[in-house]
Amino acid sequence: MRRDKWHRYAHIPTPLYLLALICGLPWIKGSGDPKWIWVHLLLLGAITNLIFVWSSHFTSTMLRLPPESDRRRYLVRVLLLNLGVISVIVGKIQGLKTLMAFGATAVIISSGLHVRSIQIQIKKALPTRFKKIPHFYIVSALFLILGGLFGGFLSQGPKGEFKYRLLLAHYSTNIFGWIGITVAGTLITFIPTMLRTQLPAKAENHGYRSLPWLIVSVLAVDTGALINIRVIALIGIIAYLGSWIYLLSPHFRFVLQRNSPFSFISTVSSLIWLVISLTSLGIDIAKNDKWKLVSSHAESLIYILGIGFALQMGLGALSYLIPAVLGGGPSNARQNGDVSERLKATRLILHNVGLGLLATNYSRALFLAGGAMVALSIILNLFLLGSLRPARSI
Repeated sequence: MRRDKWHRYAHIPTPLYLLALICGLPWIKGSGDPKWIWVHLLLLGAITNLIFVWSSHFTSTMLRLPPESDRRRYLVRVLLLNLGVISVIVGKIQGLKTLMAFGATAVIISSGLHVRSIQIQIKKALPTRFKKIPHFYIVSALFLILGGLFGGFLSQGPKGEFKYRLLLAHYSTNIFGWIGITVAGTLITFIPTMLRTQLPAKAENHGYRSLPWLIVSVLAVDTGALINIRVIALIGIIAYLGSWIYLLSPHFRFVLQRNSPFSFISTVSSLIWLVISLTSLGIDIAKNDKWKLVSSHAESLIYILGIGFALQMGLGALSYLIPAVLGGGPSNARQNGDVSERLKATRLILHNVGLGLLATNYSRALFLAGGAMVALSIILNLFLLGSLRPARSI
């Protein structure tokens, strides 16, 4: 199967989850736990599927292996992943703890298969310059396994303050570990790729050195929450933020570049929301002596982390990557690139201003207006991505 055709099929789950989220909003709003449902549709459904696609693609690219070498294994693990996602969501809606536990187990197994597949590819590959980058994807998938275990325990209804400590560890592991470390490894080379410029001299060195600190930071947040020592969790948040700053520092000069593409501006915006979230969470951990309050405030940051960081990062990346993989020669690539840049300012304003209204939650009317703006941004992005022209068959 040609690369462009493969990617058109492989990306189907992500827009389906996003459309389910948008079209189901009235029903989700009236459900017993609406925030839980939309978070899992977005992060576990749409974003995790997107990460599975692109971490597999980048692994093959960085290791200079043919994409076909991983496709059969990919189909197995992505089918298992989505069986797990659907089982978790249906189990939550119907109050079926056994089904939720089954879903969490399926997600964990699919993550393990993802790790194993990347390890197989690394062993097959000859020495290449960027052979260390797939290690970010292995580590992040291991965090998804850990996050799945935490989620499985949460689905069984733990009681007391331990529930809130486990919930914070679950958030930290899945967002900062699974999503965050995946993004961190990708951005080492992806930022200059988006801007069609050279990789900064220290980018690789800073990137590779940051990985152990990112790992230790997430584990510190988890450990501090689970053993009830807030200062450890706070140190973890500070170290995680510092690791990101160190990783990105060689790329800071690109921020001042004029006429940047939508993909880069969207990436910068998503990273700003990540910094805001980490700062806010650190302040909450420092000033509150009750984990229930910390967990509640962390839950309120889900809008920022889910929509501002993870989703905006994904939509920005797709606006560059999809035209690139569709191919079709310079003319077709240029035309697709122009399409992906349409309504650039409109999409960015709708997404970020809408998120600001959601995050402040000042009034019901503004909250609904923010939700409508974000939904419209998602629809515009999906429409433009769907409008891209595939390479013509010969």
